[in-house]
Amino acid sequence: MKLIKFLDQKSTTLVSDSLNQAILKSLVMSEYSVSELSKELNQPTLKLWRRMQRLQRANLIELSRTEKVGNIEKKLYRATATRYVPQQFLEFKPKDENLLEAFEIYSEIQKKMMAKVSAYNEISATYPVDFALFATMKAFAQVCSDQIVQGTLAELNDKLAKYEKKGN
Repeated sequence: MKLIKFLDQKSTTLVSDSLNQAILKSLVMSEYSVSELSKELNQPTLKLWRRMQRLQRANLIELSRTEKVGNIEKKLYRATATRYVPQQFLEFKPKDENLLEAFEIYSEIQKKMMAKVSAYNEISATYPVDFALFATMKAFAQVCSDQIVQGTLAELNDKLAKYEKKGN
């Protein structure tokens, strides 16, 4: 399981659906078979199976293992990441000059955060949500304690104050 997965347009559409969100949230927390998850989410098994097939084709969930239960093979699924980020969110650019400069500074800080988080990208912990939070907070603490970043944050605040003064 990855910490963060960036989504294309099709995957973003799938993740925006509330039932798919419930499926992904459950599969981040634990492995489930389709029948177990249908009980957990109180949804018909066939409906859930179809949803999970779409999510699997989009590489948002994966078959984590199979178990033999009597003569039946039980397939267990897991989410492929703890967090899903739509790619188009990374493509916005403001029109205002001060805000654009602030956004560029912010983007540089975000890149440093992502570089730190990527060191923890593969999750093998028993509690993936706890590990994801640990990795994110650890990266945040490391980036914010950097003297250069602290100076950059002051510059970011100045640019944001200029934008705010304009009454936007």
